[in-house]
Amino acid sequence: MKTILIVDDQTRIRQILGRVLMNEGFHVIKAKDAMQAQQVLKEGKKVDLMLLDINMPQVQGDTLYDVVQAFHYRTKVIVCSVLPMDEQSKKIPGAVDYYDKTDDLSILLKKIEEVFKKEENAVM
Repeated sequence: MKTILIVDDQTRIRQILGRVLMNEGFHVIKAKDAMQAQQVLKEGKKVDLMLLDINMPQVQGDTLYDVVQAFHYRTKVIVCSVLPMDEQSKKIPGAVDYYDKTDDLSILLKKIEEVFKKEENAVM
């Protein structure tokens, strides 16, 4: 079972994404900010994919992304923000994909599926 870490300061977003992803068969961990997400990763929990918001209080998503790349580089990241996709990719250029939170959730699910499919094909 793949584990997805949702990092978003909005409770409603975490709840909706969490419910949808659990219904799709994923193990879900939720973090309300970058500090809580970093704690999850420090505890050694295997996180296959992180859904990362950009604009959060205290520590922004791009800073957390840099930490993930330095210390948890096997964790893939899809940026999930209300910012336009071109701005998302400028702020966090190395993410595996980008999702506009105003889009349909089916688009996000397809992006997640593609990330795991690419990972599977790379192992073969």
